[in-house]
Amino acid sequence: MNYFQEGRNMTTVMATTEASVFVDWTSREGTVKAVGKLGGRTATVVGPSGGINEVNTNGEYPYFADPSVFTPPLPASDTVGLVSKPDDSQFTVDFGAPVQDAVFHIGSLASIMTFEDATVTQLSGDQNFKVEHNGNTYEVKGLPKDGAPTDSNGTIRISKPAPFKSVTFKLRLNFSSPGGEEGVYLQIGRTVRFVDWTSREGTVKAVGKLGGRTATVVGPSGGINEVNTNGEYPYFADPSVFTPPLPASDTVGLVSKPDDSQFTVDFGAPVQDAVFHIGSLASIMTFEDATVTQLSGDQNFKVEHNGNTYEVKGLPKDGAPTDSNGTIRISKPAPFKSVTFKLRLNFSSPGGEEGVYLQIGR
Repeated sequence: MNYFQEGRNMTTVMATTEASVFVDWTSREGTVKAVGKLGGRTATVVGPSGGINEVNTNGEYPYFADPSVFTPPLPASDTVGLVSKPDDSQFTVDFGAPVQDAVFHIGSLASIMTFEDATVTQLSGDQNFKVEHNGNTYEVKGLPKDGAPTDSNGTIRISKPAPFKSVTFKLRLNFSSPGGEEGVYLQIGRTVRFVDWTSREGTVKAVGKLGGRTATVVGPSGGINEVNTNGEYPYFADPSVFTPPLPASDTVGLVSKPDDSQFTVDFGAPVQDAVFHIGSLASIMTFEDATVTQLSGDQNFKVEHNGNTYEVKGLPKDGAPTDSNGTIRISKPAPFKSVTFKLRLNFSSPGGEEGVYLQIGR
């Protein structure tokens, strides 16, 4: 059983404070609707009859991989195939829950996408991928090009003044197509911002920044053993276990004992929901004032629900990464600024306690 790891390579690395989670597309309903999961919630794209040509569900699309064109690059991706015609076709993306902003990867664009209810910022793109702004209207434009990848390609960020659940855009050709239409590839994600942890106050409080606001974790005396501030924790990187994965991360080290210890997380401002990455868990985390949904995890990482109580459980395991590991989403009926949980051992520890690694995002 590995209590907080000793002897790590302490070379300073850049901690990941932002990461994107993209839709796992699963199905198509006729030619009008694509369905998938975004961070555990159902996301959809709905268009006119004949507006959706295909849905790639097994990472078949290879052309989002260039880091000079896409932010972030995706080595292999699901996609939704949109059909663009000479006249405007309207599409609506529903993210399944309010988001702060969204990321669109757009491939093979020789058309114009017009947004009238959102702000569009170009994050990256090739030579002919452009965003133009006129009043309240934003146009994302591409031109035809032969050779792989075809046409224009790039990434945009979608934002609104307040969290939003959906966005609508129109799509039309930007050239004279012999067939009267073209295909455009779309992948959709959202940015998850994680805490940049900066300090520890004794053994009771960790302090950091989440989207420019001060975030804290407060526990009992002896409840916080360490705060990793320079991305020292490498075990949130597995995409099959963590949603989204973090190649290098700050963490807060919590101390779990045989009896319940109470911890309170303050996000610094109201959030729609929150993401907890939990590492090396051989304990039980109990939530009584929030809904907990498991997004991912290894074999023994489990969320159990009984009435208004949710328990996140892990079991001991030797070898790196130790014990159980996974990601949960925390939500409440309305935006919330803080959440409280209890932590206790789930095994008989020779030392009477164990360490649990926590990273927090929104």
